[in-house]
Amino acid sequence: MKAKDLIASNRKRLSLSIYLVGGVALLAGLITVILAAASDSEPTSVELPDYSGISSSWQNRNILGDPDAPVTVQAWEDFRCPACAAFNQRVKPGLVENYISTGKVKLEYRHFPLQQHEPGASLAAQASECAADQGRFWVYHDRVFQATSSGANAFLMERLIDYAVELNLDRDTFASCLTNQVHLPTVSESLQDARSSGHNSTPTVLVDGVRVDSPLDYGAVSAAIDSQLASDQ
Repeated sequence: MKAKDLIASNRKRLSLSIYLVGGVALLAGLITVILAAASDSEPTSVELPDYSGISSSWQNRNILGDPDAPVTVQAWEDFRCPACAAFNQRVKPGLVENYISTGKVKLEYRHFPLQQHEPGASLAAQASECAADQGRFWVYHDRVFQATSSGANAFLMERLIDYAVELNLDRDTFASCLTNQVHLPTVSESLQDARSSGHNSTPTVLVDGVRVDSPLDYGAVSAAIDSQLASDQ
């Protein structure tokens, strides 16, 4: 074979190799995208806190605990706030186990959707109230906070409805409540209360009306509670 023919042949082989490698890479990329999209669209099975040990009479919409508990803890939160998600991971379980289930504390969730987290923050707040209509505020609250780290797409209306379906809420009732913004006035009123009270960050945690400076520190929150319990004796 002549030299120029050999060079031409090698070029063809090189071009074919490049096309083959490129094609394989493209196919792999498409498969990855398809699998990611499929997993993103399917509800995820998640482990959530169990409230079966707390009397149903102690679960009144966004209030958890004995209505006559001597100490009230208010948590002003935003479902898209990472620090609020941390509060629910680090602090709330201990409150439930040591104070709420024993009748010492009642916990009140208060909506404080921040402007930088809109529109998802307010929509999630309304969704939690729709869940409360079906007696499932707290388990839905926990499910939404599990999605906080996933970003804005986790707070689209269809995703918020997906979470309700995961938790066996009636889909049509929930979707109608959310799409018709039935609880927008409730969320707006809570937001106005937060502003008029001078709250400027989330989570803002109050123990009998006194702000806890380190709300992500379980020790600080429990110390404030213990102090109030002691003063009530």
